[in-house]
Parts: sequence; C-alpha cells; structure tokens
Amino acid sequence: MTDCAEPLCWQVSPTVCVADKLEQGCEAELRVIWFSDTPRTVCLYLAEQAERCWQEATSGQWQQPVNWQRGWLSLRQQQQVLLSAELQVLSRQPAKRRRISGAWSIF
Repeated sequence: MTDCAEPLCWQVSPTVCVADKLEQGCEAELRVIWFSDTPRTVCLYLAEQAERCWQEATSGQWQQPVNWQRGWLSLRQQQQVLLSAELQVLSRQPAKRRRISGAWSIF
C-alpha cells in the first residue's frame, strides 16, 4: 500500500462478512496493515479490547481469525483514535417482512 498520501494509512480486510444468521456473528480472518510517515506507538483495538501494540514503529501488520457480530476496529495512540473502521455482518437470511395493512378483500 504505497499509494497513500496521508501521514497515517491502513488497510483492513474484510470489513464486511456474510453469515447464515445475524445472531451467529461472523468468523473471518481479519487482516490489518498500517503505515506511518513518522514512528508511532500505537495499539490496535477490536471493539474496546487491545489486540496488538507497536512501539515507535512506522508500520505494522496483524492477522487473526476473529468472530464478530458488529463492532469497530481502531488504531489508537494512547486513548486517541487515529483511524477506525466499522465491521459489519450481513445475513444470507432475508429480514422478516411485516404486513403494514390488512389483506385486500372484495367480499
């Protein structure tokens, strides 16, 4: 990822996962790569849990199988969020539709 013009960039994949049912959450191999133009001490958070920290680094990589229902991935310096991405789960099962009005009847 060398086409980044910002001081701090990252690549997160996947950010969307498809599950059989929304309640089950999604199991996927989550991968994060980040780059900085200056050395930084940062931590990667999944939801509010620190997964990995780097000390005075200009880049980092993290990869792990993760199960999530919905959440946020963030790269933080102390408690300041520098970058964040929403992790979404889509369902193969269509949402249940509710009839708004009664059925038509001409009798």
